[in-house]
Amino acid sequence: MDGAELNAIYNGYSYMPFYLGHSHATFFEHLYDFEPASMNHSVPHYGLFARWYFGRQMKNNFKTAKKYSSFTKTSGPPYNHFNPLYDPLEHNEYLLQKGVDVDVLRSIHTKGEVTTA
Repeated sequence: MDGAELNAIYNGYSYMPFYLGHSHATFFEHLYDFEPASMNHSVPHYGLFARWYFGRQMKNNFKTAKKYSSFTKTSGPPYNHFNPLYDPLEHNEYLLQKGVDVDVLRSIHTKGEVTTA
């Protein structure tokens, strides 16, 4: 976009909260190859911690909904947006772990080039 260099690599990380009832919740997270992530299933499916996690999830959901759907002057974009920071390609841990050649990756995606499938 705008002639910028490709600097974002999606490593396939996915996070999904599971609401188990009216007051319990847990979550599941995995990586691109369906490998469980490090904190996968760290919240039990029952008990006080699951109830605390449910309350935390509800609070975050309401906060996000208010941020993007309230009728204040500062609701929604451009005031509220996700601004990711990425590592340079040479230092990206995911690429180094998978053994991806960064120069080949750069040659595929040149600056300003738009590819369509």
